[in-house]
Parts: sequence; structure tokens; C-alpha cells
Amino acid sequence: MKKYKVLIFDADHTLIDYTEDERVALRTLLTELGIEPTDETLKECNRISEKTWTAAGLYDVHSERIQREYHRLYRAHTEELFSRVFEKYPCSANPKKAGERFLELLCEPSKPSEEVFRTLKALGKAYRICIATNGVCDIQRGRTAPLRGLFERLFISEEMGFIKPLPAFFAYILCEMQVQKEDCLMIGDSLFSDIAGAKAAGIDSCWLNGKGVKNTTEFVPTHEIGKIEELIDLLRIAERR
Repeated sequence: MKKYKVLIFDADHTLIDYTEDERVALRTLLTELGIEPTDETLKECNRISEKTWTAAGLYDVHSERIQREYHRLYRAHTEELFSRVFEKYPCSANPKKAGERFLELLCEPSKPSEEVFRTLKALGKAYRICIATNGVCDIQRGRTAPLRGLFERLFISEEMGFIKPLPAFFAYILCEMQVQKEDCLMIGDSLFSDIAGAKAAGIDSCWLNGKGVKNTTEFVPTHEIGKIEELIDLLRIAERR
């Protein structure tokens, strides 16, 4: 009998590239606003976005306040983002309206890598696959659309009412998939949400450490890979144990 039956994949920075999707959305929006989207301008806007996201506390997924207000802050922080962008690149547009348009543009389908497609197709022959993501429904449904047919369920925190790493997030998935925790493997890039959440829920985890950084946290994954396609061989090894 195989060790795992269900593979739970994170979305952003695991199967789809949020940084690139944000860059595409910014390029379109800046063009609409009459701001030339040069590489340097886009790089600066990405930097401002990262700073705004951090200031809003959205990385602090272990904070009770963020766990309660994550989705409201997700949508609301874009007004501050474009207030800062327009300070750097003067524009007559309303920051709130610009933020709303930005969120609309983020609903566009992502462009997963060929490695992601190959990995999901290969693993889909032996495992049930689902995607579990922190985010808002319209954005995550749109961005994961190119992967439809390669996964069974898409779990989005806004719809579920819980975010990773809360145990309730994973309990919801186990209930919906009708599977036991020992039959699941969580795969994701975030030690603080994917790995920590899986550990708290008693689920094995695989850390996608694409940048090869040292883990200095208390959250130790069951497995570690550097590239998504390495998961195929890792699971072959794991299942032979």
C-alpha cells in the first residue's frame, strides 16, 4: 500500500508564480494609467508592493489578528500600495480605484511552468491531487485555471473561513476529501504556513526550497526538494520504504 494517497499543493510560489503574475498585472495597469511600465518602474512597484504587504502584516500568518482579518486586509492593502506608487510616479488616478482594478487584473490566468504541468500529470496517475491556498476566491480561481483537470479540488482560504497554518484549514480539507491525515502530504514553499500548518495538523510535509536557503525556523519538513519535478523521484523513494 502506498504511503500517501492525497497530495496537497500550495499554489503561490509552488505551482504558480505570484511575483510574475503581479508584474503582468502592474504592467497592464500602469499602461492604462499612462505610466510607462519600464523594467525599472515595474521593479520599483514590486518593491513597494512587498513593503506594503509586509506593513499590512499579511506575512504574519501566526498572528490571531491576521488570521481573523487576512482577507479584508488582502483586498484593502492595495489602496495603500497605489498611494505609495503614485507618490513615486505622480498620477491623477484614485488609489482605491487603482487597487480595485489591480485585483481584477490579478484574476487573469497564470502561466505555470512546463515542469509543473509534467509533475502534476505524472503524479496524477498515482495520487489524488488538490490545491490549498491562502487568498481570495476570484483571484485564485482565475490564476489556477490553466491547471484545471490536473487536480481534484481547489481549497481557498476565503471560501473556507480559515487560513494556513490554522489546524481548521487542514481539518476542512481532510473532511472534504474524506481522507486520513496520515495518507496526505502537503507540498509548499512557506515554512510558516505550509510546513508549520501541516505539522500542527499531523500531516507530513515537503518543503519546496527553490532558493536553497537554510531553514532557521522551528518548522522542520518531512521532506525537502529544490525543484517541483524532484517530487516524482522523492515519492518513489518514500513509497519504497
